[in-house]
Amino acid sequence: MNATITARLLALRSPQHASLSPDSARLLLTTTSVPVGATDEVTVASMIDIATGAEHPVPVMGEGDHSAVWAPDGVGLAWCTALPDGTAAIAVADRIDGERRVLEGTARATGTPEWSPDGTHLAVTARRGDVIDRTQPYRWTRPVAAFDGLGPLEDPPQLLLVEMATGATRWLSDDEWRWSTPRWSPDGTTLTASTSVDPEGRRSGSHLRILRLDGSAVPYDVPAGRAAVTAWLPDGRLAVLVAEPRTAPLGGAAVLFVVAPDGTHRIDIPHLFGDVYGDNPALLPELYENVLLSDGTGRLVVRVGSRGTMGVVRVHPDDPTSVDVIADGQRCCSPVAAVCDTVVFTTQSAEAPAEVAVRVDGAPERALTHFAAGLTAADVHRFTVEGEHGWPLDGWLLRPTGATETLPTVVMIHGGPQFTFGECFQIDAQALVAAGFAVLFTNPRGSTGYGDEFSFAVHGDWAHGPTRDVFAVLDHAIAEGWVDSDRLGVMGNSYGGYLSSWLVSTTRRFQAAVIENPVTDLVSMWSTSDIGATFFPAHFGGAPHEAIDRYREQSPLLRAHECITPCLFLVGADDKRCPPAQAWSMHRMLRLAGTPSEVLMLPNSSHEGSTYGPVTGRLAADDALVDWFTRWL
Repeated sequence: MNATITARLLALRSPQHASLSPDSARLLLTTTSVPVGATDEVTVASMIDIATGAEHPVPVMGEGDHSAVWAPDGVGLAWCTALPDGTAAIAVADRIDGERRVLEGTARATGTPEWSPDGTHLAVTARRGDVIDRTQPYRWTRPVAAFDGLGPLEDPPQLLLVEMATGATRWLSDDEWRWSTPRWSPDGTTLTASTSVDPEGRRSGSHLRILRLDGSAVPYDVPAGRAAVTAWLPDGRLAVLVAEPRTAPLGGAAVLFVVAPDGTHRIDIPHLFGDVYGDNPALLPELYENVLLSDGTGRLVVRVGSRGTMGVVRVHPDDPTSVDVIADGQRCCSPVAAVCDTVVFTTQSAEAPAEVAVRVDGAPERALTHFAAGLTAADVHRFTVEGEHGWPLDGWLLRPTGATETLPTVVMIHGGPQFTFGECFQIDAQALVAAGFAVLFTNPRGSTGYGDEFSFAVHGDWAHGPTRDVFAVLDHAIAEGWVDSDRLGVMGNSYGGYLSSWLVSTTRRFQAAVIENPVTDLVSMWSTSDIGATFFPAHFGGAPHEAIDRYREQSPLLRAHECITPCLFLVGADDKRCPPAQAWSMHRMLRLAGTPSEVLMLPNSSHEGSTYGPVTGRLAADDALVDWFTRWL
């Protein structure tokens, strides 16, 4: 039996982590893939010669080892491994073909190690081992029982310091926040880290922490945000990129600060950050920890992006108007590593999966990997429609290669709502195209990358305005003869599942829907979603008791009895963001109304389970997606 397009795409190597040597000559790279016919990922650690692109194994690393980072001397390395009981830990070696040494004190490590500038210490995040026995009755204090994809909340990762000479460890933090991404100051006296999941449930997002090595805190003046990414400059100043700062309404543009002895200064860089959603297992382009880098010469390498594209630029914080463009164009690029004049980045597009590339000043960009060589993907047609208030509504139409006829079409809606579709590779869209469908997506109001006014327009209006934007793009595609108006499907995950549920409950335009991990009842989402108590009041002007009319009026569940569109729900059994009851509630309503409805449960899958979860779930989700639209369209 021939493998499905999803199986063939999952068999491509996907970049997960990378580290550039201090002399910029070699790149340590971790990739994963799923061989056709298998259901387990294969992890490969390799080393790429920057000058030639030649790839070699890393002899000291074993099966399953990953996320290696170079030591400051450019010879030694540290990486993530597993102890005999399966617990994660950190291993080190003096050279790539040397003898490995597992640091037993790093058991339960949760992140990649970070070398001190002099190579004498490692900083890493790890759990303390304080786990509740859930086979026995237990009591709970936190306002939420679990957070999506993060595991036990009673044992959040803390910051651990390892002395390399002796292997001795000591905790630098001891609280109930989740610590991640430590970064050393150039003089080795200070560490920054990001903390999240407020144990009191009152503050959302990521919060910057700056610690001295005795564990004492350094004061600073930088707001929290969806992400807080740091990069130390050689002179000891600290650059901080805050995505979606909590000093503005949700969905606001990212801000860049420089923390210096004379105060904190804001640096304005147009289209900072960018964030385009893709449906593929390449984690390296998605990692926020790399969107801001220091190249060691006083310059910053930053990700930028707008209208469904992302690029990489280099700026000096003292002269931010002088911008050196590293990578741009009709694609999505994201920084990976930077040393002096060498910048490594990922690149992908709507028709090409993620690869790793490099640019060295004075030379053209070069591809370092060719994982998808020979791949035949969908043809992509890009266009723009003018929406309300003159807003540009960008559209992407994916079709089988060479197809020009009118096709049955699936409208795909992104999550968020303050996220973006565009030039990131979508395996689920490719699966539909391979089955003979066209796939259409756009960025309705609320999407990021179009300015704050456009992003904020979704506050209080998740339903009506975005519906008009989606239909403006769809109607244009129908008028152009690209799309068959009698054979339309709609699909989406998270907020995309919400708007799909709303569209099939309030219109008759779609003949089928695949709704993944949706929001259907806004009132119960406030109380059951891991982020509900902070996220929904920010969008709807208060908690349900303060804005009940808005919650009720825009809940698809209360319209679902009018839905006649056959619906398939894809549900992650472990989803804490949009709990399974959201899909089950609407499924029950549809069945009682006599509308065809089915539920596909994905065991051990969280909110993004069909992208990053168990392989069996990823394959089953796309098989069901194609089957459902084939059946009804």
